[in-house]
Amino acid sequence: MSRVRKQARWIYGTGAILNFAVTLPAFFDYHFYVDQFTSTRPNYPFLVWIWAGMAFLWGVSFLEIAGNPMKAYPLVKYSWLEKCITSLSVFVAFVIGDVPGKFLFAILFTDVIWIPLFLYVHCGLAAERHALERSTHDACF
Repeated sequence: MSRVRKQARWIYGTGAILNFAVTLPAFFDYHFYVDQFTSTRPNYPFLVWIWAGMAFLWGVSFLEIAGNPMKAYPLVKYSWLEKCITSLSVFVAFVIGDVPGKFLFAILFTDVIWIPLFLYVHCGLAAERHALERSTHDACF
């Protein structure tokens, strides 16, 4: 197994565990969960549960990528795109005063730091796929 595949397994496996750890509490203790990120509780738990459910499903996709990074390569680009969209959305919400600083701080660890790691894996796997396709193509002629 190549170095980038081994790293992808570790990066995405860790990302999956983190996604599960960050999202599951929202379902079991809503008030405790939102109190960790906001100073005023939102009065719409179903939206938090929807977000947590989607983030949990991203964790499932991270597990799939970790299991076989090359086979799951098409999913990789969506992982860093999702982290970018979430990070940007939270940053804008912070700037306009919709979310407190501790929410933005949390996003640094749950989303922002993962963007370069996921991009690294994406580029590494893309290069490996390109080299493999080139060698396969060259072998045919």
